[in-house]
Amino acid sequence: MHSVRAGLLAWLLSSLTSGLPTTSERANRQINEPTVTRNYSLPPYYTLEEHWLSPSLIQQFQDNPLNAPIGASAVLPKLREIGSSRLASMDANNIRVQVISHVPIPEVLSSPPGCATANDELATAIAASPDPTRFRGFCVLPMALPGDAAAELRRCVTTHGFVGALVDAHLANESYYDGPAHDPLWAAAVALDVPIYLHPTYPSLRDILAAGSGLYAPAVEDEWTTGQAAAFGTPAWGWHERAGFGFLRLYLGGAFERHRDLQVILGHMGELVPYSLWRSDLYLSRGRNRTLTEVWASNVYVTTSGVFSLDPVATLVRNTDRGRVLYSVDYPFARNEDGAAFMAGLRDSGLVTQAEFDQVAYQNAARLLKIT
Repeated sequence: MHSVRAGLLAWLLSSLTSGLPTTSERANRQINEPTVTRNYSLPPYYTLEEHWLSPSLIQQFQDNPLNAPIGASAVLPKLREIGSSRLASMDANNIRVQVISHVPIPEVLSSPPGCATANDELATAIAASPDPTRFRGFCVLPMALPGDAAAELRRCVTTHGFVGALVDAHLANESYYDGPAHDPLWAAAVALDVPIYLHPTYPSLRDILAAGSGLYAPAVEDEWTTGQAAAFGTPAWGWHERAGFGFLRLYLGGAFERHRDLQVILGHMGELVPYSLWRSDLYLSRGRNRTLTEVWASNVYVTTSGVFSLDPVATLVRNTDRGRVLYSVDYPFARNEDGAAFMAGLRDSGLVTQAEFDQVAYQNAARLLKIT
């Protein structure tokens, strides 16, 4: 175990400067479009999963050894900035409005004061930016304490004008939000008419490090690298499976029956759910008042964040209302340039009409978040 941990730390150090394919390299395997500069014949883009790091949370962020594999440590300067550099990238890639959210910090989910401080810092940073009209905010919530989470959501929406919340899809101890204990939060979201974005979060270090028993670790040490185990548990698979799992638990727990107007957002082309929707509905909807496909059609929005491939779009636009598909980038972990190339490919793909493209680009987000 000690040698595996040492291997992880060595790999994390080396990954800061070399080794991992960039987001651009991954995107270019699928779409060979040139970098897109602002084109005023295009509709404006509104993006919803775009991240920032609160000053009060920097230390917790830097202490997390899984940040190097996902490229988070390398983009720290961009994470800390809501100013001219961010706006320049938005301008160059046709983004008119960016909804900013906090990066996952598992420790803050049990700290109402920590969440309040981070949210106040986000509101201050937006107000101090060169053009505050270009930004909106999603708040971070103390999800381990549902009553406090509901109160903080109300405060952020009414005081700061935030347009919803982006929350970790589960807690660090792998507990989820499907029980009635979280009903105060869902009720508050419905009353405020704002969505809750269920975002991936980190697996435990044991899942990465424990060869023979860790969820993403090999059966035998060195069968695959510690770096591959870390990627397996985060953007390559684990993040998305666990976020989709969290949504399915909400469905099975009756959250959408008790709160029929609750709206949730799933990123990364739906966190794998669209591709198993038919089969999941077949087995999970039996005996329930609302089928999974009914909830999917009425209570779920899906963003494209960080998945710049037309292949999943083909499935998504066949089983998901196109009025519920939203463009997003996942900045700065993904590049706005790659997102713009993806949108150019989508526009020319024949998968959507021009009117539907406009919906995905900004109209659906404007309606959901009441951005005028």
